[in-house]
Amino acid sequence: MANQNYRVAMIGAGTIVQWGHIPNFQSIPNVSVEAICDVNEARVKAVAAEKGVPQTFTDYQEMLAKVKPDITVIATPNIFHHPMTMAALEAGSHVLCEKPLALTYAHAKEMMDLAGAKGLTVNVGSHYRWSDAIRAAKAQADAGFYGDIYAARTIWHRRSGIPGFGSWFTRNSLAGGGCLLDIGIHALDRALFIMGYPTPVTVSGVTFSKLGTQGIGLGGWGSDISAPGSNAIFDVDDLSWALVRFADGTALQLQVSWAVNHEQQFVTEIYGTQGGATVGDQDQVTLYTILNGQQSDIQLNVTRSGKNSYQHLVQNFIRYLDGDETAEIITPEQALTSVKIIEGVLRSATEGHEVRLDQA
Repeated sequence: MANQNYRVAMIGAGTIVQWGHIPNFQSIPNVSVEAICDVNEARVKAVAAEKGVPQTFTDYQEMLAKVKPDITVIATPNIFHHPMTMAALEAGSHVLCEKPLALTYAHAKEMMDLAGAKGLTVNVGSHYRWSDAIRAAKAQADAGFYGDIYAARTIWHRRSGIPGFGSWFTRNSLAGGGCLLDIGIHALDRALFIMGYPTPVTVSGVTFSKLGTQGIGLGGWGSDISAPGSNAIFDVDDLSWALVRFADGTALQLQVSWAVNHEQQFVTEIYGTQGGATVGDQDQVTLYTILNGQQSDIQLNVTRSGKNSYQHLVQNFIRYLDGDETAEIITPEQALTSVKIIEGVLRSATEGHEVRLDQA
């Protein structure tokens, strides 16, 4: 089957540059990046000139109408993911949407339902499942090394990692949340991917906003950053924890922070009846089991792919659209499960008790 030539348009110049979307797509032979859009005209023109993108826009509806892209990349403040994805789908475009897919399960399902009705694909940018370490740990699950996985813990604690202080990242009206929606989605997908995405039934969550409100724990990235003491808005979570229970009896503990007075951690732990694992970043995987009656720790020799996780996500997306049955994307069911859990955590934190998730 001959590969189709895909014309790509992108919305949100700042994040597009941060995550390397333009070169990741430009590196694929049957893909051309035709246009980018951003409300900041000076920024979008500068990015286009630097990256060799022929067209720029400040209105995404105009871009969709004029360019008629085959694929639209949406890398904007979270509140715009739903309306922009719906508009792109109505225009006949496949979508790669940055995480979180949407702020509510209802909106996420509406997006996926429209994509299905139009025969289009919506993929989401939860790229860490393509890291070499996670792929190695998942291969052990597929081979049965862990036995029955009955519990997992996934942690991403940044000690000083608040992005874009005072920008949309730290404003609830634009982001819908803080660390939970930003990096919590990644930490969650890492664990659920290895576990096989069981069906969640209940969530108990807590969120805190303690250090960011003091201008403590700021990271050095994100656009339009304000200085500490500038009355910048910070009304989102900087630390969130949750316990998720699943229909098959398994459980998952989720811990994420942008700023915390504790050690920095990026790790996913798997607990199984025959073995377990600690999965870090890059090539850090330790397996635990019993060999000949002795407790044994095995430092896994992780095969390095030579590509970053976002390159894998983008290349798999194009291969999937080309009809390659070996290509992998984040399925609609997986994307919806992640949104359902995150929405449940926020609801539980607000209401102060465990919540049962709708099984629709």
